[in-house]
Amino acid sequence: MFGIQNLKALLTIPSSLRPLADPAIQAALDLAVPFRCSLCGRSGGVPGSRWICYCSHCTEQLCAQPAHSCQVCAAEVGPWSATAAGCVHCRGRALRFKSVVCLAMYKDPLRHAMLSAKWSFSAVPMRSLARLLASQRLQHLRSLQVDRIIPIPQHWQQRIVRHFNPAWIIAEELARVLGVPCDPHVLRKSRQSRPQKRVSLAQREQNQHNSFAVTCPPVIAGERLLLVDDVLTTGATCSEAARCLLRSHATECHVAVIARVLDQSA
Repeated sequence: MFGIQNLKALLTIPSSLRPLADPAIQAALDLAVPFRCSLCGRSGGVPGSRWICYCSHCTEQLCAQPAHSCQVCAAEVGPWSATAAGCVHCRGRALRFKSVVCLAMYKDPLRHAMLSAKWSFSAVPMRSLARLLASQRLQHLRSLQVDRIIPIPQHWQQRIVRHFNPAWIIAEELARVLGVPCDPHVLRKSRQSRPQKRVSLAQREQNQHNSFAVTCPPVIAGERLLLVDDVLTTGATCSEAARCLLRSHATECHVAVIARVLDQSA
């Protein structure tokens, strides 16, 4: 459902015009369309944060990272785990990306926020989560020094039934903050694959095999790329996309997602 808080986000003055706007206009919007958190329904948003439809309390919970995580796949691990070569969740697997940046682990309240955002008629909740990822993990994202951001594409049959591509929304926000191009057309979904959650763990890599194609290889030749998706579970989808990009002479691929999922049924 669109919701009043989403209308408030749409009506908020863009950041580029905010210095020129009369503060009374924003105050009038606050009075006419009071903020209500998409998760808990409380009033009172995050000060100075546009397109964030969560209150400060929920925002803090959504951004909570584990004390220790894998350097390769970003999975939560124990305090004494050595993860330079991966962890129990990814070690020994031929993942084609070098690292993963995520907002947090896929558990409530982030799980609830992700499901609500993914199936909303409005892109505002997903854009809110994307902005949290961009702001909370900015230093990590900048350290990757990527040249281009590429969202995981949807097959054309998916685009007919889905309101938007979550990966594209997230990629746009990361590109805006990092100041690098977002290119949603350089990678395409060349064949329809079964949803990963309906495929066994052993079959997920095969399910995605040869399901992507690069539309213009010279564009990405020699570039460091950031692949973007909403969640990462086994990493099979992003790994296959990275394999396709590296085969087209990209230098390396990293991944950014909102949530890292350890429940293999997700």
